[in-house]
Amino acid sequence: MRRLRVFAVPFLTLPVLVLAGCSGSGLGSLKPPPPAASSPSASASASPSPSPSPSPSPSPSALPTPAPTAPCTVTTGLDTKALAGYLKALRGSERPAPSDSPALFMVDNGVWLGLRDAQRPCEAVPVKLGHFRVDMTRKSDSAGYKYTYAPIDTVSLAVGPGDGLVRGSVPPPPSGCGGTLSILYVGQDLAESELPEHLNMPAADSTLDWTLVDVSAERVLDAVFKPPPGAKNC
Repeated sequence: MRRLRVFAVPFLTLPVLVLAGCSGSGLGSLKPPPPAASSPSASASASPSPSPSPSPSPSPSALPTPAPTAPCTVTTGLDTKALAGYLKALRGSERPAPSDSPALFMVDNGVWLGLRDAQRPCEAVPVKLGHFRVDMTRKSDSAGYKYTYAPIDTVSLAVGPGDGLVRGSVPPPPSGCGGTLSILYVGQDLAESELPEHLNMPAADSTLDWTLVDVSAERVLDAVFKPPPGAKNC
């Protein structure tokens, strides 16, 4: 905001010199003039009065929040299907190939967002993260496992508009013979019928101790399963 400064210019009253007239042939002497009659506009002193202090500048008004530098998408008011579709369609620009990887994804340490600015939501998007304990026992007739689900908790999260690890999305660790299944979704809480019918164990030669899970419900965005470290002894 440009501020106007008012400069006070002092008025100076200068004494008037009167030249006395000549008498005879001699040069008249210079005499001081008689005292001038005071007037409302005259100053009482020949010295200038001090300039008045400048008025304090007004405090700057609050600036409006700057608009996003790139187009964004308003998600407020979207129903569950539309919101899930929008989040699934977001493409990431920071992840390795393939270049069309989802921008919103899960790994074993939580939920991450990394997307192109042109697709960024205008505000934080509400999502949910459900954690389930997966109790595992070996099947007697095969090398696989039987497992049962038990809910641990459901966490409400705010995704975006900035990138990075979503706060509060770190899953609880496995314990004993119980692994952890974490499912990211929108809308109502998950029903038991929406939980996956099959879980994959990490491959023997894999450097990862967790796997991605395919969940058929349309409103599910991503899911991760982390088995217990001692699953082979269960």
